[in-house]
Amino acid sequence: VGAALPVDVLTYEEKTLSAILRVTSSGLVKLWSALTLLGFYQNRRCAFRVLQTSPFLLALSGNSRELVL
Repeated sequence: VGAALPVDVLTYEEKTLSAILRVTSSGLVKLWSALTLLGFYQNRRCAFRVLQTSPFLLALSGNSRELVL
């Protein structure tokens, strides 16, 4: 209510409870703030951990620290 922000859920893994979200660069701070303020969902405590951000979707597909040549 009051403001809306388009967010796409590109992938979601129920096993690890992790997801890849896509948002415009101008909406990143708003999304991050909203996730920070959300402490309960459907009367259950919840928390979010941001593991990685990138302006390029391809950069999220792998981890350069685990790259083997």
